[in-house]
Amino acid sequence: MKKIILILVFIVTVLSCKVGVVNQKEMQLKPVVNLVADFETDPVSKSDDAADDSCIWIHKKDVSKSTIIGTNKQEGLVVYNLQGKEIYNYPIGRVNNVDLRDNFMFKGKKVTVVSSSNRTYNTITLHIVNENTGELIDVTKRPIVSSVNEVYGLGMYKSPKTGKFYVIVNSKDGGVEQWEIFEDKGYIDAKVVRNIVVGGQTEGVVCDDYYGNLYIGEEENALWKYNAEPNKGNKRTKIISTEDLNMKADFEGITIYDSGKGEGYVILSSQGNNSYAVFDRISNQYKGSFLLKDGKSIDGTYDTDGIDVTNVNFGGNYTKGFFVAQDGANTKGKDSLNQNFKIINWKKIEEGLKLQ
Repeated sequence: MKKIILILVFIVTVLSCKVGVVNQKEMQLKPVVNLVADFETDPVSKSDDAADDSCIWIHKKDVSKSTIIGTNKQEGLVVYNLQGKEIYNYPIGRVNNVDLRDNFMFKGKKVTVVSSSNRTYNTITLHIVNENTGELIDVTKRPIVSSVNEVYGLGMYKSPKTGKFYVIVNSKDGGVEQWEIFEDKGYIDAKVVRNIVVGGQTEGVVCDDYYGNLYIGEEENALWKYNAEPNKGNKRTKIISTEDLNMKADFEGITIYDSGKGEGYVILSSQGNNSYAVFDRISNQYKGSFLLKDGKSIDGTYDTDGIDVTNVNFGGNYTKGFFVAQDGANTKGKDSLNQNFKIINWKKIEEGLKLQ
């Protein structure tokens, strides 16, 4: 009789555990919404795996003249207008990732500096943006050659404490370098001020200039948070693992939506399940995920690498900015096209995930 009771208790316990797991999974997977992009860029000029990362430049006097700067990692940098049309192309090498920062002092005036990781030469390439036309001007003083084993991901940081500007570049073997950039006789030069060993392959990088945080995606393991100041050591915090039920490796692009006054969201491309995970900027609490699915005239995104977002009011329906995602499998009907970038109104994301 005791044996029968013990067996029954065991069965009930196992079933309870299974139900608990299912309920937990359903609970965690619930905040996932399907959305549709509003418009897309022209495809990049090269086929196969070519488009990768992007950053958004804001025109100071007329936001309608702002641009999206994208990478074609088989050729160089591509600049698009806000209708998604290519307006400039810079065949400078196998550029993988790109980022920018405003208000860098150069020749006595504040400019926007654009940095990119160039795998052809294992270098960091530096440009400034023509404030009127959006053209890119190469201002690199010399080849800024990295010591990492092939430059890969890249992000920028402006310290809220010192006002200094930095470029963070990483590699497939988990090595990370932090470079300080500075003007030198009419050009921009750089020096290494920090090294980090993440562990596995990394790419996605973003810095929070308000809080001084550095986020790095270890593709097959986790999203990590470090202090972005180069003299604060390499202690880190795990934000989320690729083993989480909402996530699936690889972890790729990372960006930050600024809601103002230190509030906002960290967004991560969870490439393995074609979703974009949203985390509270302050607490890093997971808020939910969204996917970009096929619409009537624009296809969804698949296998996304780089992402970016802006909070700028562009007028009309875009009063809270927009989100950009690389599409690894661009199609038109039944036809496969070269890769491109998809754009969606931030308000759709905000409303879909009930972020307000």
